[in-house]
Amino acid sequence: MIKVVLDTNVYISALFWKGAPYQIFKKILIGDILNFTSPEILKEIKEKLLYKFKLPPEKAKEYLEIIIFNSEIISPKKKIKIIKKDPTDNKILECALEAKASFIISGDKHLLEIKKYKGIKIITPKEFLSRFY
Repeated sequence: MIKVVLDTNVYISALFWKGAPYQIFKKILIGDILNFTSPEILKEIKEKLLYKFKLPPEKAKEYLEIIIFNSEIISPKKKIKIIKKDPTDNKILECALEAKASFIISGDKHLLEIKKYKGIKIITPKEFLSRFY
């Protein structure tokens, strides 16, 4: 099974639009893809839903519960400082390293510029779908 870490922007896109992130999230829900996330990523999703997208707290909680139920939650032990332009993106790399994931799926330019980190490929949702589905 393919092990992935989704960036926050992919979760947000999956919730609000029906494009590639939504298709990937559906595959996670049916168990075709093994998804990993961390408490730091979940916190960022919650903050974006509540403060940027003004989702009611109960709706944000409901979505987070769906993510938690369908993901393996891991707490990365190692902190890294690879992405200098947006250090908050490092949490995605940390999670993927700890999970031994094959892919980080992201729309974030700072992550996508790296392309590959310690064997983990960093690709867009569309690239991921075209490669596997």
